[in-house]
Amino acid sequence: MSVEASPNRKPMEFGFMMGVSPREPIQRFGQLAALAEEKGFSQAWMADSQLYTKDPWTALALAATMTKTIKLGPGVTNPATRHVTVTACTSAALNEVSEGRCVLGFGSGDASIYPLGMTVKVDDLRIAIERIRTLSEGGKIDIDGRQVGVATAKTRVPIYLAASQPRMLRLAGAVADGVILMGAAQPELTRWQLEHVAAGAAEAGRTLADVHVDLWFTLSLSDDKAKALNDVRPWAASQARMFAKWKELPGGLDRFVPDFKHAAEAYDFSRHLSRAGEPEPVSDDFVQWVGVAGSTEEAVEKIKPLLKLKVDSITFALLPGGREARVRQYGDELIPLLRKA
Repeated sequence: MSVEASPNRKPMEFGFMMGVSPREPIQRFGQLAALAEEKGFSQAWMADSQLYTKDPWTALALAATMTKTIKLGPGVTNPATRHVTVTACTSAALNEVSEGRCVLGFGSGDASIYPLGMTVKVDDLRIAIERIRTLSEGGKIDIDGRQVGVATAKTRVPIYLAASQPRMLRLAGAVADGVILMGAAQPELTRWQLEHVAAGAAEAGRTLADVHVDLWFTLSLSDDKAKALNDVRPWAASQARMFAKWKELPGGLDRFVPDFKHAAEAYDFSRHLSRAGEPEPVSDDFVQWVGVAGSTEEAVEKIKPLLKLKVDSITFALLPGGREARVRQYGDELIPLLRKA
């Protein structure tokens, strides 16, 4: 099955994701979403990590009042810390205040659930997606023998499932409106992930064309290579920690196993994606592999091969420190060159 981009594909979309730290005003997300909208971004995602960042639904509702076209959603929420009825209700509220621009990023959770000792399994997500979809369309679900509905939910909201490993990727292909590929700025890994999404879609009588593919990674644009690498390193450490849990590593990742082990042992959730504290325990080689660090020209060359795949949008994880400048730089310098490519 082909995972190449269609010759008749729609123009590539771009987005950003971030969390609002305890040090920032919650309005910050809306201000950046408004700027991103001006610069041609199509979507803005807000992290749902209740222990370390401010509340996403409040930030998203504020952003809806400050923007007109950009799609808005949690990136990503989960069925463990937020009951499916709560998610259906809040999604309906955001969809109302944004006039139909809500997208629901959904997944197994990370910083929101692991510090609490909770887990979400693939089958849990399948059930949760089916329930949220039923509720959001005005239907009722069975909870312990009771038929329950959400009175305010009347319109289907697109559900994007965050996935990186085979079972979750196949589930996204089978049941989700979109898939958030949690991986790397690497065509080999992305192709491998897309093949699993396509397989899941085929098993459900769908095709890869039925699934919006949103690829997430981070980047730092600077002619100072060392500065760019250190900028991306916290994100790389977070990804290395996740790779350490994979049961199956695709070809090419074996050489980074020491990075994965060190990151898993040393990762501090209280500094989740932050640049504060000691340098993260991952090599420059892995940082360059998983993210994009360097000049704008280097970034374009790194990202170009990804544009040949069936990727409908690219979301940049917006690193802390000078976020407004980053959005302007991506919108003014990088995105125009990627559109030409």
